[in-house]
Amino acid sequence: MENTIDSMLSYTPVYDEEITKSFENNFSRIKEECYLDHAGATLYSDMQIKNVAFDLHNSLYANPHSIGTASNITQDIIERMRYQILYHFHTSIDEYSIIFTSGATASLKLIADTFFFNEDKEDTSNSGHFIYTQDNHTSVLGMREVVNKKGVKISCLSHNNAFEIFNSSKSMSSYEQQNNSTKSNSLFAYSAQCNFSGLKYPLTWIKHVHNGILSSVVSDTSTKWYVLLDAASFASTNDLDLSIYKPDFVCLSFYKMFGYPTGIGALLVKNDSASALQKVYYGGGTIDVSLTSELFHIKRRTLHQRFEDGTIPFLSIISLKHGFDILSSVTMDKISKHVFSLARFLHRSLLILHHANGKPVARLYCDTAFDNHDIQGGIVTFNLMRSNGEYIGYMEILHMAALFKIHLRTGCFCNPGACQRYLALSNKEVLQNYEAGYVCGGSADLINGKPTGAVRASFGYMSTIKDVQTLLLMIKKCFVDGPPINKIPEWWLDYKRALYKKYYQRDVNTKDVTNYVANDDMNGITDKLKNMKKSVTHFINDNPFFKLTMDTSATKKKCTLEQLYIYPIKSCGAYKIIGSWNLNSKGLEYDREWMIITSSGICLTQKQHVNLCLLNPIIYKDRGIMQLHYPEMPTINISLNSSPKNTINGTVCQSRVCGHKVEGVDCGSEVSEWLSSALGLPNLRLIRQNDNEDSKTKLSFASQAQYLVINKASVSWLSDKISDTGFQKDTIIHRFRGNMILSGCEAFEETKWEHVYIGKNSFVVTGPCTRCQMICIDQTTSKKTVEPLRTLTEQFHGKMRFGIYLTKETKEDGIITVGDIVHIL
Repeated sequence: MENTIDSMLSYTPVYDEEITKSFENNFSRIKEECYLDHAGATLYSDMQIKNVAFDLHNSLYANPHSIGTASNITQDIIERMRYQILYHFHTSIDEYSIIFTSGATASLKLIADTFFFNEDKEDTSNSGHFIYTQDNHTSVLGMREVVNKKGVKISCLSHNNAFEIFNSSKSMSSYEQQNNSTKSNSLFAYSAQCNFSGLKYPLTWIKHVHNGILSSVVSDTSTKWYVLLDAASFASTNDLDLSIYKPDFVCLSFYKMFGYPTGIGALLVKNDSASALQKVYYGGGTIDVSLTSELFHIKRRTLHQRFEDGTIPFLSIISLKHGFDILSSVTMDKISKHVFSLARFLHRSLLILHHANGKPVARLYCDTAFDNHDIQGGIVTFNLMRSNGEYIGYMEILHMAALFKIHLRTGCFCNPGACQRYLALSNKEVLQNYEAGYVCGGSADLINGKPTGAVRASFGYMSTIKDVQTLLLMIKKCFVDGPPINKIPEWWLDYKRALYKKYYQRDVNTKDVTNYVANDDMNGITDKLKNMKKSVTHFINDNPFFKLTMDTSATKKKCTLEQLYIYPIKSCGAYKIIGSWNLNSKGLEYDREWMIITSSGICLTQKQHVNLCLLNPIIYKDRGIMQLHYPEMPTINISLNSSPKNTINGTVCQSRVCGHKVEGVDCGSEVSEWLSSALGLPNLRLIRQNDNEDSKTKLSFASQAQYLVINKASVSWLSDKISDTGFQKDTIIHRFRGNMILSGCEAFEETKWEHVYIGKNSFVVTGPCTRCQMICIDQTTSKKTVEPLRTLTEQFHGKMRFGIYLTKETKEDGIITVGDIVHIL
């Protein structure tokens, strides 16, 4: 048993120096990035892509449905690829067939559409059963909707119930089936590796299902059982040996194995089980003969020819070879041990990490003790907690991670069953969260203080110990309160013993480990209840929002418009307005009227390139130009005249801002070359918003609203809360990139406003501004810091809101002047 800090944090490399060096060279493009979302999509190697490009550049491949030399070569390579894939999984065409699909999801849908649940094709009244485990991908849950239409009886096995059934000491021989007496077909679907926690479900279950262990669950001994194994997560870093374990159907996605190509997967079908798939639709290349005038056709006899409708993505299939070549340089067993070793180190590091007050930093979601790579994969899922026991929202963690160039996955990872189980959410609570704004893949990370999802770090074959260290550095620097304490939780040894019983002893009375963990004091629930009153009192007493609502006797000060800014080029430097400025239907004149796009047509922002803040535009209305300044670059002038004469020959460009399509006119090659030279990025273009009469746009290139208001008193309050002595507080207000800076107001009183008059202009408050990691960029130096985002989220319990949005109530143009009085209605 491990019982010392040193043994808990020991790390022994799996790869030798030669393999390590090879992968470093093959992934040099990401040496400054920390990529930890391999369960979402792993990375392609440099050599792999070079070989793919060389192959395509020097070969002629044609449609395999055609007849000719090039087509025959293409067909031969595709067939060899089928052999290579089966060889990788330790089987051959004698036992399995491969149907190429667009991915694991398409493979699952194919089974749902074609699996025949009736042994007697003439009698559809006696349908079989569809059973799936709780920890399954959303795509498996989607199968329910299809099979339900067939009258199939559907059951979900909870995590603990599944282990109780398969760990039962009852003799397997009593479940032996007589196939000649079966009246229906039934299907059991489960994942070889949970993509939420990395738990590897026993592949021995396959044989038990074939032997009929689930017949007692559904009280039906007259059905024949088939197994659908979702191996999309498992196959990426583990050796799936189909010579030992023989599921009837296996679904795969190749981009999860070696990154490229995407949009190609496979369904492996055991030849003896192929008769259970009854296909109705047929497309090009899948039939021997068909009559147009009569309802008659004959499908091809070979399984994959019947099921691969239309022209398969033959270039993608040919490219698979170069992915498998990369994997062949190191065994899958070694990859499995490598990713497990990294995950184990991260898990143990988070397990023992505590705040200065002794409270745990992380809540870990797992079903193993990370001591055996046979049952645990390279995935660590967790939530972080503050020193007072409050959860930290995963969006806050994502923004901080971005500052360290860390790429994580957050949410429920398309595995709602596992997510619900680990977070101990009832069905009612899930639906209540939905009503409160939570959706899959959304940003509502905390509802009533409880997490709606988690943070996942997953490792690939090229991941390094440096990746783990970078993540731990970010967590310690941004989320640990006081000097960190490393200590082994008191419950750890008992927890390991309980897990041993679960996985290694066939005992149906095994203690419910999930409840054991959920009720454990270490996870902060007990402490949270004990400190709830104290936390709420502290929040109310110290939070200016509540002070404002309770202190009705306070004398209100006069608010004035102290400073006025526009940001002519989106995400670039500010231009400070002196005196008066025009307001039009889109906001302040020239505000975010231009933006820089990459060669891919994507808007370039400070999130990708922090030095944009050093690109300073100066507006010279009298000269009709905007002059661009950048360190160590000559200035360049852009015309302010947007008349049709100046833009009629411009190229219309389309891009997206915060998910919305926008359109603009290219400002020409001269400024394009200037921007590319200044920012060190190729093929940048400056576009100006298309201002034609048909445009329905009511905003400039601004993300959310016409105007952003910042209260100077609120900034001062937040600045005083920042304890980092090295933080430059004198420039903090510029980090919030407001248009209107107000003075003379009470701190955070703007959060209660609904209507505002500034000068002679009437505005409606459209809501608060939700912040991201951009406020961590010093707009005067481009230096990144963890503040003020860390303090903002800490003080407001995960809510990343600061500043308010305004929209002008009338469409008429107006004038606003620095020094205008602000009236609140």
